[in-house]
Amino acid sequence: MTTDLKDTLLIGKQATLRFKATVNQGDKYIFTTPENPIMQGVEMIGAPRTDTLNIKDGLVNLESRIMITSFDSGSYVLPKFQALLTKSDGTTDTLWYDGGNLEVTTIQIDTTTYKPFDVKDQMNYPYTVKEALPWAGILIALIVIIYLIYRTIKNKLNNRDLFGRPVVVDPPHIAALRQLERIRNEKLWVTNQKQFYTELTDALREYIENRYGITAMEQTSAEILHDLSGVNMEPKIYKELSELLSLSDLVKFAKYTAQEQECESSVPAAVRFVNATYLQEVEQEAGKEDKQKERRS
Repeated sequence: MTTDLKDTLLIGKQATLRFKATVNQGDKYIFTTPENPIMQGVEMIGAPRTDTLNIKDGLVNLESRIMITSFDSGSYVLPKFQALLTKSDGTTDTLWYDGGNLEVTTIQIDTTTYKPFDVKDQMNYPYTVKEALPWAGILIALIVIIYLIYRTIKNKLNNRDLFGRPVVVDPPHIAALRQLERIRNEKLWVTNQKQFYTELTDALREYIENRYGITAMEQTSAEILHDLSGVNMEPKIYKELSELLSLSDLVKFAKYTAQEQECESSVPAAVRFVNATYLQEVEQEAGKEDKQKERRS
């Protein structure tokens, strides 16, 4: 056995024990793992490793290594280490290796020149502008964000944009006609009838809600027609709207496939409904003004 141990080992440092053996080629050599700690005060780091150094004339030279350390100073007589050798004839021999001696020392302190010092008070460094800048930037950004949120909410309630400019809102009939024109140009009924009638009826529902104050976006077709039955509306226009909503429900919910002519005539029917009800509103307003003039005269 050989070892790279020095006469002394500094506490906490590591050392490697090396054990060499020469066996016949074909024999099985096993260096058994000792218990850890190896002994009180001496610990093993990792598992033992065995490597082949060389093979010559049918003999195999092996080396087993164990890394050890100690955290207690003192003199140690290491125990013996065991290896098992199984020969080619089936017999097994036990090999024992002497661990040797180990001297663990601590760092020596020269007490003749050592001078203890009192514990110093905690040092406080002045707060610099560089350290305050990130916090100031975060505070300013937070104030700006809060201000923008407040201004956005306030302007929205006053029907203004972020910069305080009045938001021009299209009248209900103009907004509806624009949506219907877009739907007509897209010709969705060619590829997706369900999507086509969904967008078409949504445009009509939004117009009815803004025009008559009916919650049409949350109502069924039957509920919308029931509420409109009490509105002063031409029977022909009301009937055409009823037929359009019924056709839309069949396509959306009953998997009905509308004819091409039905699809092409649906947008014009919706446009006629919007125009007719808008003109009726204009006529009603004009009638009210004439009556007021007659009363004044």
